[in-house]
Amino acid sequence: MKKKIIAAISAVAVFAVCGVGVYFGDSCDVVIDPGHGGEDYGAIYGERNEKDDNLDLALLVHENLEEMGIDAELTRKNDKKISLEKRCLFANRKRAELFVSLHRNSAEGAKGVEIWISDDSPEADKKIAESILLMLDEVGISDNRGVKEGYARGDGNYYVNSHTLMPSCLVELGFINSDTDNDLYDKNIEEYAKAVAFAIVDNLKTAEAQ
Repeated sequence: MKKKIIAAISAVAVFAVCGVGVYFGDSCDVVIDPGHGGEDYGAIYGERNEKDDNLDLALLVHENLEEMGIDAELTRKNDKKISLEKRCLFANRKRAELFVSLHRNSAEGAKGVEIWISDDSPEADKKIAESILLMLDEVGISDNRGVKEGYARGDGNYYVNSHTLMPSCLVELGFINSDTDNDLYDKNIEEYAKAVAFAIVDNLKTAEAQ
């Protein structure tokens, strides 16, 4: 229900801000969202910044998708801060079929990968999240923490999940303050990128066949 309400509101905003021609003429298959950027460092561990890990992975995912013939877009291609509102508006304007936000996690003594979807998400959101997690698990992660609904730090949902009009998920690919997760991230980043890309392609093909 919430996504339908947002769809109506966002459609009006897109028409007002972008114009009818842009909204109807400029589209893509998937938007990849490297979390944080610029002065927004995200989680920090020593000299390691989440924003950099997110971008490194996103660029590789984008490269893999393009090689597979998928029209993919990035919310940022460099170290630049972009508001959550603009990230969602970009994806909605592009009329993407999927939205995948890439992040690293941070919590004392924790490790592993978890993926978040809205607590009122349709089945398609859960499906893409489960597919990505399965593919990442096959590459090798320290702990499969599952697909979770809502927001890690209280009530509500992550902004990018509740304000995008397409199936979406937020991937927390390991804890940046876990040496185990960081070693796996550095060792497997290319395979992680392929895993995310393959999961996206599989979901796009499945949706197209239905």
